[in-house]
Amino acid sequence: MRVPVGLKLSVFSLAVMGAYTYFANSIPQIESKPPEELSLEGGNVTPVQLVKAGEQIFHTKGTCEVCHKIGEKGTRAPDLAGVGARAAKRKPGVTAKQYLIEALLDPGAYLVEGYPNIMPRVDKPPIGLNRSELWAIVAFLESLGGAVDVTLDDIPKTAGAAAAGGAAAELKLPGDPRAGEAVFAGKGACIACHKAGKIGASPVGPDLSQIAKIQTPEYIMGKILNPAAMGTVAGYPKGVMPPMFGQTLTAKEYVDLVAFLLTLK
Repeated sequence: MRVPVGLKLSVFSLAVMGAYTYFANSIPQIESKPPEELSLEGGNVTPVQLVKAGEQIFHTKGTCEVCHKIGEKGTRAPDLAGVGARAAKRKPGVTAKQYLIEALLDPGAYLVEGYPNIMPRVDKPPIGLNRSELWAIVAFLESLGGAVDVTLDDIPKTAGAAAAGGAAAELKLPGDPRAGEAVFAGKGACIACHKAGKIGASPVGPDLSQIAKIQTPEYIMGKILNPAAMGTVAGYPKGVMPPMFGQTLTAKEYVDLVAFLLTLK
């Protein structure tokens, strides 16, 4: 009996799909996990090990390189090449390590000329470094042109500690990220100036593809309603972002838009 061509193709397709399914299931699956916390308290660590740990934090959990470059001027924040030496000259009577610690825990205390006050505290969400991680990253920054002499005792014991009653609750908005993406690309016309992941490509405004990784929800919410009050990212002209979104967007559209931006990590 002759087998119909259509049936042959169906059997062949099922065989190919079965082979691919078997192959895919044979590949070990990697579980996604949050960044592992570093703990150095009570342990012996050499300056070299400390600097190496700090460098890793700089590139990973600290998300520092999203804004800062080393040996290259960034658009959001100053170049950190040689910061270990420059830090000792920033404020009279303040040592390099004292300045670096202050810059991480109270970024607004001293602003480099030409850069706005947009850096969040690194021991609070969304970054949330603990005391050991702060120690390591200060050592790494010191190593960029300076001497590494920071000790764990130099880092305030309150740094990186959870607020009384446990860790701060994560801000959860009732918005719909998918609807917010539509606002970003449509009524809000955000893509006219910004890129956000796979959406948009305009260089008029800062790239927002990782905005939730480097900024707090409060900053993102405030920037939409009152852009000038939140500062201007270095390298971009002042006053370009319209201040009228609080009037043109409905409450739902605004919350949806924020919900979408909070997914950009």
